Amino acid sequence: MQIFDPPQPVLAPAEVPDHPPNRFIWRRVDHRLVRVEGPERLAPEWWRRVQAPLEPTRDYYRVEDQEGRRFWLFRSGFYGEEPAPRWFLHGVFA
Repeated sequence: MQIFDPPQPVLAPAEVPDHPPNRFIWRRVDHRLVRVEGPERLAPEWWRRVQAPLEPTRDYYRVEDQEGRRFWLFRSGFYGEEPAPRWFLHGVFA
């Protein structure tokens, strides 16, 4: 697996808020998804809210496109909250 540090932003419209996307665009290539696993949620420690601003919650998905390529995507934040959620590509499976 190739991990991106920092994760790379992608355009990933979800048909239903807080659900996985059915496609994403990365490096000007449209990846239509045929398989999605997840989410796996990573949330900041609730007890540290007083000490420092929290990082947004991340929902991770393992996805596969029509070509059989597999990716590791995450959404940072929730729909209906500020700032608006953003999608990132964190890695590509070999």
